[in-house]
Amino acid sequence: MKVSLLFTQTGMDNANFGVQKFRDQNIGIIPPVSLLNVASILEKIDVEVSIIDVDAENLSYPKVLRRISEFSPDLIGFSISTYNFQEVLGWIKRVKEDTHTPIIAGGPHVTIYSEEVMSHKFIDYGIIGEAELPLPEFIKAFRKDKNFKGIKSVAYRENGELFIDKTRQFIDDIEGITYARHLIANERYSNILTRRRNFTAMLSARGCPYRCTFCDLKNPPYRHRSAANFVNEIRENLETHNIREFDIYDSTFTANRKRVLEICALIVEQGLDVGWTIRSRVDSVNEEMIHALKNAGCHTIFYGVESSNPEILKVMKKNIEISRIKHIVNYTKNVVGIDTLGYFLFGYPGETKKTIEETIEFALELPLDYAQFGVLVPFPETEIYDYYLERGMGDFWKENTLNPDNDRVIELVDVTLSRAEMQEYCIIANRKFYSRPKNMLHKLKNVRSLDNFMRLSRGGVSVFRNLVGI
Repeated sequence: MKVSLLFTQTGMDNANFGVQKFRDQNIGIIPPVSLLNVASILEKIDVEVSIIDVDAENLSYPKVLRRISEFSPDLIGFSISTYNFQEVLGWIKRVKEDTHTPIIAGGPHVTIYSEEVMSHKFIDYGIIGEAELPLPEFIKAFRKDKNFKGIKSVAYRENGELFIDKTRQFIDDIEGITYARHLIANERYSNILTRRRNFTAMLSARGCPYRCTFCDLKNPPYRHRSAANFVNEIRENLETHNIREFDIYDSTFTANRKRVLEICALIVEQGLDVGWTIRSRVDSVNEEMIHALKNAGCHTIFYGVESSNPEILKVMKKNIEISRIKHIVNYTKNVVGIDTLGYFLFGYPGETKKTIEETIEFALELPLDYAQFGVLVPFPETEIYDYYLERGMGDFWKENTLNPDNDRVIELVDVTLSRAEMQEYCIIANRKFYSRPKNMLHKLKNVRSLDNFMRLSRGGVSVFRNLVGI
């Protein structure tokens, strides 16, 4: 049996993303981690898999069709999230019409809105929740007699009638999760912060133990891999694929301090010459951990700062003090020497012109090397989305799934500015932050190679074009 997995990075076509339409080949090409995981699950049950990464391979649609035809798969798979639904659905429709091959889809959006996703009849099958348990059962039935009755977490049609088992299954032990990186050309991937090739993205955990009201990662239970298990994957990537740079995509890699220290110690003990970046909260790190991260090769930490307003931070359930933000960012950058990126989010209930301007000034005062400013988009299965539903918004993403051509914008609730006005503030914030001479000098100082310089240059041009709207 053969399965093709097709990946196209999001263009964020939905009108709500505004200035966050930041995806560009010059910003970065990130490997399709979720599909690499699915590919590994399939290979373990003797399925031959092909991954077609449209962006990384710079493939035109005719070339994609040629690749599919040459491989002749029995199934074509896609992963769908809420923010890329419209774009991926367009690909699914075209591929199904031109190949007539059965389509299977999984991912967060299929899990949340399974009936609505499956209402698009060119999608033949769906996987609900994590794939490790239902996918092998589905493949077994698909190979045998296509009788899927009784299989949990699967959507399918029989005689034109749709059947969905909405059970969400989670594996308790994630030590055995693997990624089929041998199916992709790892040298094609990088992002604007990459200092060396080859590059990949990695996950050391699933879920998140924190409860920020804008995040949906609280719904799957938090599970993390052991330090030894995770470092083994780092070593395998280095030895097998010459991957020397990786970005840990955990929402909060530093959630378990003991494990982080163990990971850092093992990297140093094993002499692994790698560089890496992580995402963190300022209240989940301390001075000892920051030094350990630096010694083990971590060169950039992304901190979720979000706002300088204590009341807005409380609504977000960030539970962090402004003094803590200042101390940790300063200690990370100026004492230890790790680069810092700050995430900032405008548009939460209580936001005003004054709070936005204060947050921008706060961002400029912090010793940040990079900053990302965005406007709140309430996503399903988050507390802030429930807040909007309670105030009469209606289930926007359900409607959007049923009617992907819907261009309605989610207007912000309990704020004094419109979404469009806040997007303008994002442009202002980015201009102020990235046009500072010290910021430009720092980027030049960190250039390690011609390749690094070219990526930074192209990325800088891309950022500028996005900000000025050309």
